[in-house]
Amino acid sequence: MFVVIGCVSYAMFTVNKEQKEAIRIITGTLPATLSSEDKEFKDNKITVSKDSSKDITITLTNNNDRNAKYNFYYKDNISEKVHINYYKDTKDIPPTEEGAVIKSKESQSYKLKITNLTNEDITVEFGSIGGLENKELSFPNNGRIIEGIVVEVEKPTDNMIPVVYNESKKKWITTTYDDPNWYNYDKQEWANAITVRENVRSSYQVSGKEVDIENDVLTMFVWIPRYSYTIKSEDGTNYYGKKEEGRSDNPTRFSPGEIDVKFIDASTTDNESAQYTGERASEWFTPPGFTFGDKNLSGIWIGKFETGYMGATTREEAEHDTEEPNKVIIKPNITSWRDIRVSTLELVSMGITKKGNIYGFDQSIYDSHAMKNTEWALISYLTQSQYGKYGNSLYTGANKEVYMNNNSEYVTGCSSGKNTAESITTCDNHYDDLINQGEGQGYAGAGASSTGNITGIYDINGGAWEYTMGVLEKRSGYTQGANSGYKGQLTNESTIEGREWSDDKYYDFYTSNDPMTACNGSPCKGHALGEFLGWYDDTVNIVTTTAPWSSRCSYPGGGARTIAFHCHHYYGNADGNGSFRVVLTPNL
Repeated sequence: MFVVIGCVSYAMFTVNKEQKEAIRIITGTLPATLSSEDKEFKDNKITVSKDSSKDITITLTNNNDRNAKYNFYYKDNISEKVHINYYKDTKDIPPTEEGAVIKSKESQSYKLKITNLTNEDITVEFGSIGGLENKELSFPNNGRIIEGIVVEVEKPTDNMIPVVYNESKKKWITTTYDDPNWYNYDKQEWANAITVRENVRSSYQVSGKEVDIENDVLTMFVWIPRYSYTIKSEDGTNYYGKKEEGRSDNPTRFSPGEIDVKFIDASTTDNESAQYTGERASEWFTPPGFTFGDKNLSGIWIGKFETGYMGATTREEAEHDTEEPNKVIIKPNITSWRDIRVSTLELVSMGITKKGNIYGFDQSIYDSHAMKNTEWALISYLTQSQYGKYGNSLYTGANKEVYMNNNSEYVTGCSSGKNTAESITTCDNHYDDLINQGEGQGYAGAGASSTGNITGIYDINGGAWEYTMGVLEKRSGYTQGANSGYKGQLTNESTIEGREWSDDKYYDFYTSNDPMTACNGSPCKGHALGEFLGWYDDTVNIVTTTAPWSSRCSYPGGGARTIAFHCHHYYGNADGNGSFRVVLTPNL
């Protein structure tokens, strides 16, 4: 016999009366009701105005007489410039293709953020598919999953002050942690924060104060939220990134495509292949730079500029191989601190949060250290994604590369205004030069940042090259006269006495000079090494027994290189062309 109960179809088969139980096979679907308190949500649709965002809570209700599994999606007949993320302020994470079980007569609510980056109003339609809790669900071909969590920045301490840039005033302005306009990663606007001198600190701990960069600011940092990434192959063989909307040709090594990124919280770690060939990015990988020791981080603060030496006004005055953490200054238009060996720059970087620091940092809240190779990589993937300069519509073609800081005097925040340039002694375009050059070239000055606007990270192409804390095994360096200052082996396999190494969490250790085997015999996923081999025609020279320390980007005299994808190696000793960058990881 065939029975219909509500909107669920059942096929019931019985056998003779001697059997204790009937066999019942359930087929058909178990639909959910979608609803929202938003009065504009009708027929499972909502309209979002052009170039704006909208928060909405959507509830899935299981009205059936049994538990059911549901997936949840929105239709993909809308622009790639429409993003939908969820707020993780409850335990309710929206179900994806695999589905999630909702009990009979119960509901689950999901608070979503819909961001429309197009120049027209967009109507978004939601849907769900339901079925038996022990069966696989089919996901519609025209469905998109919710992309990930809404980016949330870990609250800075009172002495680390959130700031936004006011373009009309051409000034940074203090704001509050809960200001919805502090950042918007969908628009390539990353969160910025500053520290200031102690004698003016209290006056900056209010919203709306104009920032005196030159006289009051000591450091500037940019937040990199925790994310997973994956790189697409359009031809099924070469993984050069995704062909984004509006692009006619397939990405190549000389003109790579977009890297897919989704933001996640600290409780999530993806460990898939980091590469995919299908229509939907499903092979997500969480970069190891978001793990510090045994702790998964919600994000990290990265120095907005190369580290400078306080008080230096010439390139010679900024050359010091000395442990002076209170000389650290991170801001534009100062000279990069160079000619410092690795063991010293580590002590300097660690010292800015220790007792007696002038910045107001609390070591119980932040761990400061010299940037690791895996932390540099976090800038790389995000810059080549929709959330970085690659996704900034002001730039097209080759101009999506981060413009070079071609100032040979190592002044921070300078820009050549184009993707290649000859070395010069002047600073033609400062970091806050927001002159739109037109024809897909974007800003002359801010084009040298990771976002193509003033909120990004600078000096990642050109300026000085930067040591990163990536090393072959625990080697010290090249020779007795060219080494890092740590105790360890030299090229001739002799051992030099030196400073003891810090905890392993402060370094990335490599086991060979092949990026495909350097991580304990495996490819170094998440290190921005072998995955990008040849991108933008850049080189990847990983650490060797002769030059066991990693360095990133390039200095103007070394030729134009590209932000994310150039890697070199060096001896670990002090060098007049080499600088470093400071990272803060939250301890809470």
